Order: sequence, then C-alpha cells, then structure tokens
Amino acid sequence: MRKVMAAAATASILALAACGSTSGSSSLSDIKVTPGKDASSAPEVSFDTPFLTEKDEAVNVVKGDGAEVNPGDTIKVKSGLYKTIDGKLTNENFTGAATDMTLDDQFKQSMPELYDVLINSKVGDWVAYSAIEGTQQANGTTSTPEAGTRAERIILIDIEDTTPVSSKLSDDEVAKLKKEGKLPTVSFKDKQPTISIPKDTEAPNGLVVDVLEEGKGTEATADSKVTAKYLGVTYADGKKFDGNFDKEPTTFSLNQVIKGWTQGMTGLKEGSKVMLTIPADLAYGNTSQQGSPTGTLVFYVELTNVEAPASK
Repeated sequence: MRKVMAAAATASILALAACGSTSGSSSLSDIKVTPGKDASSAPEVSFDTPFLTEKDEAVNVVKGDGAEVNPGDTIKVKSGLYKTIDGKLTNENFTGAATDMTLDDQFKQSMPELYDVLINSKVGDWVAYSAIEGTQQANGTTSTPEAGTRAERIILIDIEDTTPVSSKLSDDEVAKLKKEGKLPTVSFKDKQPTISIPKDTEAPNGLVVDVLEEGKGTEATADSKVTAKYLGVTYADGKKFDGNFDKEPTTFSLNQVIKGWTQGMTGLKEGSKVMLTIPADLAYGNTSQQGSPTGTLVFYVELTNVEAPASK
C-alpha cells in the first residue's frame, strides 16, 4: 500500500515550503486584482515592486459570494506565481484546467497561514499568499530559511469550487447499493482476485466498506499495525494499479496510509475480507502526483493480521 507522500496541495506551483518570521514592509492587502472576463482568461494583477516581506502571510484580496469553504473540503483552484522583485507572472493555470487542493491536516501543517484564510473563504474569492522559502538541498530536503530572508514569489489563488469531505456510508446504505448491483465485486481464478466495476454506474458518493467476510481476531484501530493482502484498481476503468497477491502480505500502520484505508479498516477484525470503494478526496485526489492513481479507487483486502496494542 502506498504511503501518502505529497503535501495537501496538489498543484505543483503551490508546493512551497513555509517557514517564515518577522515582518516586512509590503502588504498583500495592497495587491490589486481584476479577474479575467471569463474562466479561461488571466486576471490583471498589480502591486508595488519590489515587494518586500519577511513573513508567511495569506490575505483575501477579492471577495466572492459562492459556497463557503470548510475544513476538509477539496477546493478547485486556478493560480499564478508572481515575482516579488518585478511583479512578473512566471507560472500559471488561469487559462487552463483548475486543480484540486484538499484542506486537511497535512495542508494545515505545511501551510498554516494559507489554510486559515482558505477555510474562511467562499467560492469566488481570490487569495494572495507569500511564503519564505528555504534552499533545496542535495538530499531532496529544504533548509530552514535564514532570518531576514524575503519572499521571492507571491501566489495568487482563485477559488472556483468546493466539495465537502466524503463521509463513510452507513451499513444500510451499503446494503442498498449492493442489492441494486451498484458496488464493485471480486472473483477468483487460481487464488488471484479480479475486481469488476458495475457498468454504467457512477461511483458511490462516499466511502464504502463492504465486508464480505467478518474476521474473529483482534480489532483494528486507526493506528494499528496490520498485515494485509490486497488488490487495487481505479473505478473509472477497472485497471489494476497496485496489489500483492503474487507476493508476500504487506505490513503497515493504518495511520500512515490514505484516509480511505484508515477509515475503512478501523473496526475490522483480523481475518476480515472487505471491498473498499474510496472517493478521490480520501485517496490521492483527482490530479496525478508522482504517478499516484486518481479518482475513486477500489480495493479488495484480506486482513491477515492485526497486532494487539502494546500493554501500558
């Protein structure tokens, strides 16, 4: 099972490490933004240059009147990077497709200033964000910025839509979908599973935990260390992207995997066999990052071992 590696922001131009301090002499609230004439047009943006700031900050610069954004939501955004030295736009997707950002705990931890503003925003809002960046190291890490380091870029974000965080479907809801033939199924040949996706059926609107066989062993908690055999396919086309039925079972902690696994496996007992249908916001999102599968995912899982919690 793949561990969640990326930060909450899925758009690569938003993946800026944030760790600033002190104050600067320019104000994000002074940035002037005139949205484009339509959804495929870039905005007009102006601010005094050089823009001098030594702190991480996010400010709402245009007020919208759409749906409220809440913690856990996945928002669709368009954005652009502007150089603080001269105000020039260096990268953008204002004229392209919007990307997803999930406002979860990972996002809050990596970009707290931006998170606090976004969860109090509305669809149609534009947010300006400055972050003090460290230097990329040879080992792939980013150094902590030195005192007095100034932001080199401003990120401007247009919130186009928001989707509430998916919830787990009740047992009755799962039973109804299953009776109607609207859930994925699993079959076996030579002990190898194959997952079938129901035809002409949209993915369920939430996390589905379809228990095929209930175990009798230790019950898993959200931070249990478990061992499992599994097969994963994408709901859109039923294609396999991961699995270990031709290998040894995999051992991992349920607090180090995608949320759909954590929520879906919590409460199951050792020996259980289950089908998990996981919406994108509880998996890897709708925008590919580092080769991860996108959209709704389906897993057949055999929970072969649950380690009992350590004695206190």
